[in-house]
Amino acid sequence: MPAAAPVAVDPFEDIYAAIQESADMERQLDQLSATIAEQIASADTSLAIAEARYPGLSKAMVAGFRPVLAGYSARVRESFRPRMIAVFRDKLSASEARDVAAFYRSPMGKRLLGGVVESFDAKATITSALKDKEVSAAAVQADTDAAVRGALAQFTQDDFAALGELARRQPGLMKLGAIGEALGPIRAEMENQPLTDAEQQALSDSIVASLDKHISAAEAKAAGK
Repeated sequence: MPAAAPVAVDPFEDIYAAIQESADMERQLDQLSATIAEQIASADTSLAIAEARYPGLSKAMVAGFRPVLAGYSARVRESFRPRMIAVFRDKLSASEARDVAAFYRSPMGKRLLGGVVESFDAKATITSALKDKEVSAAAVQADTDAAVRGALAQFTQDDFAALGELARRQPGLMKLGAIGEALGPIRAEMENQPLTDAEQQALSDSIVASLDKHISAAEAKAAGK
């Protein structure tokens, strides 16, 4: 019986897959959750007062709705995946796409993506959402640029020399900046996607439950002293 022919991998879809494999999405969610807690506590006077009385309240609230945030993020990413892949397809040749996917799976690419995730705090994005009720493309780009700068700040001169040599041999890597700019408006749209009714209900329920639990625990601890 003849061996089955290998399944062809779409090189543009493979870039997206490589990013998902190499970027620590759980860590990114941790970073986002921490920033949300910090920003909400500073923006909401009543919550700031409650935080002063019950330290850790904001973090407890965010920890409570983190599963809802994770589900929402996964749903939105999957919904916008075809449009992001379309940008790769528009900006790169098939050969360049294969090089980019291989780069993101390489130790250097993983270091870069890991550094971006570690440096990403979404402060401009969340500030824009709280202030304007809608996230601007400029805010998303500002956060992205800051995260990339943070990642590159960890690179040595030897690292930059290696990146330069790699880009010389694989010129598709030089297009990553233009790709990032093209993805900016799409990322802003993603940030502005509304919660479904079910997600909204789950969010409300999780906030109430986590606040009640934290306050009850704090008061019980105080009463036991």
